[in-house]
Amino acid sequence: MKQLHLIRHAKSSWDDPSLGDHQRPLNARGQRASVLMGTAMSVYLKDAPAVFVSSAVRAQQTFQGLVSGWAALEGTVSTTDDRLYTFDAHDLIAWLSEADDRLDNMAVIGHNPALSALARLLYPQLTLSRLPTAAWLWLSFDSVAWRSLVDSPGNAALVRLCTPKNVVEQQS
Repeated sequence: MKQLHLIRHAKSSWDDPSLGDHQRPLNARGQRASVLMGTAMSVYLKDAPAVFVSSAVRAQQTFQGLVSGWAALEGTVSTTDDRLYTFDAHDLIAWLSEADDRLDNMAVIGHNPALSALARLLYPQLTLSRLPTAAWLWLSFDSVAWRSLVDSPGNAALVRLCTPKNVVEQQS
């Protein structure tokens, strides 16, 4: 059984127009949301997944926020992959099809619209048109090979979908 966690980076800052897209950091709201989502993940996940992160600054900072909210991630080494700095779902599909089958539990921290399109491909019943910033989508598959997810899309089971908004509402 495979577990895939799709995490959209948290809200980024547009305060410095001299920064290119790849260099934009999180804003204050994004920093808070990433910690909040790390805490939410800690409630539902017993073991930390293998984490793969886009090379964009906002994605890297989102991972650091998740670590701050979830102590179990503290020892987790993330893998930065430039191929995850993409806005095209086909790039993510190609990346996923090459994933190591020895990994049964993976998280990808990346960008829209690629993550949302991948999520709808793997789980067509998804009601959101796009994953909000800092959203966490947990999908499960009765598969032993990542490649099979790409070859036979639409077979995912939704385990959990959390957004900063619904996590705050649940805490109220």
